[in-house]
Amino acid sequence: MLKQLLKYEFKATKSLYFGLYLALALLSVVLGVTFRQEHALAHSTSFQNLEVILMIVYVSVILAIAVLCFVNTIQRFYQNLLGREGYLMHTLPVTETQLILSKLITSMVWVLCSGLVGIVCITVMVAVGVFDPETFGMVDWESWKQLWGMLYGELGARFWLVTFWTILINLARLADLILCVYAACMIAHPFRKHVVILAFIGLNIVENQIDKLLGTNHVNLFMDITYRVADVNVTGVSYGMTPMRWLTAALGTDVGYLFCFAVTAAIAAAYFFLTRWLMKNKLNLE
Repeated sequence: MLKQLLKYEFKATKSLYFGLYLALALLSVVLGVTFRQEHALAHSTSFQNLEVILMIVYVSVILAIAVLCFVNTIQRFYQNLLGREGYLMHTLPVTETQLILSKLITSMVWVLCSGLVGIVCITVMVAVGVFDPETFGMVDWESWKQLWGMLYGELGARFWLVTFWTILINLARLADLILCVYAACMIAHPFRKHVVILAFIGLNIVENQIDKLLGTNHVNLFMDITYRVADVNVTGVSYGMTPMRWLTAALGTDVGYLFCFAVTAAIAAAYFFLTRWLMKNKLNLE
């Protein structure tokens, strides 16, 4: 039944995202063409104004996609499960776990797709606007190969290991963030809608304090755990010998990665079970 819920979720949301993705792709090509013509038409005021307008629209579409990811995550959960549609959804032969997982997986997929589309579109814009066959042929690819060989020779297999942990931990953090939103929605449901923001802020404050206490806040989006663990002072505040520091110093960075992932996954699981318990035992749609 989870498969059917996912199919329904993607069908209900795809038109919103695909429209913005298409607009971003078209604007990337158009902007790339204008960048290529910039030197030839630099004296034209109309062309410069057009270029500025296109850039504003381009940035606006990127922001619209980012806002859509956040708003859609809240809206699909709140309206579909806690609003009027909830009367129908909760009569289906599915469990609370399946309902929550369908929303979580769909939201994660759209966030990841949006990030990937953004990277591809920006790459296309730069490629169309900057590179041409002559320039592409003049690139010293041998130097790039040597540079990659030096980096890989220094890092070796560890490069792929760090990349693996970076992806895994950040996926856990994305799930943690979305589940935090769901838990906030459930906590605030008996009250007014604006309480969702207060509940979300409150949960984040608690989570940040746990991260500081355990030392897992030292791992950034692009991880350099060795440097972070060696840095005792963060923004002038010393957190002492946290479990993260102790594990990394005693057992190595791989254990530090595992510990950070385990903590993030545990917090996400706590949000999930809190959401499920409230939905199962405290939900009142009347």
